[in-house]
Amino acid sequence: MLSERRKHLLNVVAGQANMAIFTGGSLVVTPAVIAALTDTRYGGWLLINSFIGYLRMLDLGTSAGTVKYGAGAHARGDQADVRRVLDTSMAMFLGIAGLAAVATLILALVLPVAFPTMLANERMTIVILGSAAVLDLAFRPFSASLRMRSFYFVHDSMETICYCVFKLGLVLYFAYSKELDYRILALLTLGEYSTRIVLVVICSWFVAPYARRLNPFHAQRAMVKKLATMGAAVSVIMVSDIVRFQLDATVIGAFMPESPVSISIFGIGTRLLAIAYAAIGVIGNVLAPRFSEMAETGDREGMIGLLKRQSLAQGMVASFVLVTTAILGPHFLRLWLPEPWINDSIKILLILLPSYYVALLATPGQALLFGGGKLRGLVTLNIAEALVNLVLSIALVHSLGIFGVAIGTAIPLAVFRGVVFPWLMSRDFGFSIASYWRMHVPALSVGAALVVLVGGVAWLPIDTWPRLVGAGLGILVVFLGLVLAFVPDGRTWIVARLRRRGAAAAAAKQ
Repeated sequence: MLSERRKHLLNVVAGQANMAIFTGGSLVVTPAVIAALTDTRYGGWLLINSFIGYLRMLDLGTSAGTVKYGAGAHARGDQADVRRVLDTSMAMFLGIAGLAAVATLILALVLPVAFPTMLANERMTIVILGSAAVLDLAFRPFSASLRMRSFYFVHDSMETICYCVFKLGLVLYFAYSKELDYRILALLTLGEYSTRIVLVVICSWFVAPYARRLNPFHAQRAMVKKLATMGAAVSVIMVSDIVRFQLDATVIGAFMPESPVSISIFGIGTRLLAIAYAAIGVIGNVLAPRFSEMAETGDREGMIGLLKRQSLAQGMVASFVLVTTAILGPHFLRLWLPEPWINDSIKILLILLPSYYVALLATPGQALLFGGGKLRGLVTLNIAEALVNLVLSIALVHSLGIFGVAIGTAIPLAVFRGVVFPWLMSRDFGFSIASYWRMHVPALSVGAALVVLVGGVAWLPIDTWPRLVGAGLGILVVFLGLVLAFVPDGRTWIVARLRRRGAAAAAAKQ
């Protein structure tokens, strides 16, 4: 049986590997698809997918509620309650899938009329893509049954396998065979989703045996209310996150219509930060089921211990990644896109980077509040942050352009995650503001020391990819040296791992 610590490590590794493969795969696949479809047709494909993507938002946080209450029931050993959660979740998702099916048919009728130039003959493509979304929604309780046992890595592994087969292998095959069109792309998407669903269902039968007998007719009204209430809170947080991170392009487009390239400049400037935020955030986000289990059993001491350990781990990773991004990110962007406007993108990167660092420090605490069911404050915080972001961005875009939009995003992100969130932890969980920042001192100290020791690398002439990789490895060596020197927990862990490996090698020789 896997320990909780090993599960968490596997979850983080699988999540980050998943993201790395998806990100790298898109860099390879996108040019091939554009070449096969032409620029105009590719725009039509993106248009269809943008509408189909909204169907998946019909989840409305029900998956999160299923994970939260399912994990709690499992921690109590209440198998009857686990079945109530999953049966009710199945009934709700079947209803949601039905709504998605109706919406798909409406889109199939409306989109070809609304966009006749690009989608006049693509009703079947829309139906096929919509069918993939419907299946995804209908079977989400099985994915939730894995996540509530902290088996994120099982689901992510299935997702990675299917992506590599369908979205990488087969798409590239048809693209280079000159046979790729909307219909084949849609069928490959449906095949990817269907295969992943089958694999996830089979895995859930083994890992979570109670998923074998899901019965939507056993749904309970009280549980529907609990899942819907949790789902509403999570949905507000999700929507406010979308507003917070995607609002900037809208503000730029609305207030700088004479400079459409500004959206591209801003998007490139935030690209590395968005990838880092998502990848590092996995460390804290996958803790939610574990915090739910501890909250249900009243293990407050365990919750605080887990919060401190994972905050240290996430803080250290964030310090290394974001300091490296600050130093080498400009070199990377210049090598990747030698455009005349790339220096403006670099300025956007450097303006936003400190606030992203502060936000990353908060994600384990957010998982704790989620696991403890303390969502009202988080909802209010996210809404307020999104509104302040909007007001500041609009106020500053007139005088400072895209840099004003970046500042309008950075200030509320840093203030709400660095000042308001610690206060929220103190109010809702009793974890004092001083304790919150005290547990982040090691990561902040190592990050500051790393800047001092290797900051000069930013001014070196790094104009080739090998030099960039070499500089990154050098920064990594310095970072590990700092961890060994100044972080007792990190030093103990590394020394223990080295001793274990040495003992295993000695045993193998004997």
